[in-house]
Amino acid sequence: MIQFQYKREKNNILISLKTDSTQFGTFHRIATIIYALKLDILSGELGTVEEDGVQYTVDSFILQADENNATQAAFQLGVMMDSLFSQNAKFEEVLSKLQIQEPAVATFFKESPEFIFTDLPEKGQTCLYLESSAGRGLLYYVSRILMENQVNILTATIETDPKSGRAKDSFYLTSADGAMFASTSLAEKIRGEILAPIKTF
Repeated sequence: MIQFQYKREKNNILISLKTDSTQFGTFHRIATIIYALKLDILSGELGTVEEDGVQYTVDSFILQADENNATQAAFQLGVMMDSLFSQNAKFEEVLSKLQIQEPAVATFFKESPEFIFTDLPEKGQTCLYLESSAGRGLLYYVSRILMENQVNILTATIETDPKSGRAKDSFYLTSADGAMFASTSLAEKIRGEILAPIKTF
């Protein structure tokens, strides 16, 4: 099940979607489609709600598009999201048709990135605060590493500072077994994988 809505405002596209898909990697699938359509996530909110005993992912984003591409991109986005979350769709098959080029990830972290894990015992979650240079593909890249490490994104706030142009994103996470992990080797593993491009930049 997916409910998808969009509205165009100048060169931006405001989208909201609700789906009953809450497994590991749901946000990465969304970020992949957005990146493949050459859109950039300026801001957004990710959440999980429960209705009548069923959990749903509820997300909203403001996307930036090329002026000549916004209307077509919004339509393609709806079609791709519907295909992606249909019961018969396989993400790998959808992915193979997109011909995605990897972003230049080293440029995201060249200017004093901040990357902080903090456990929140009152929520039973780990907060990952990421501040770095913004750019198309940043969230595609970060969410892929979280998915590969079976980290669940429960909620998130995505922001781009309009003055500095820096991404200031907060992700609220649990490990595969539903635990906090800021003080474990998993946090260091994720940090190392995300910041690895700095070593070769």
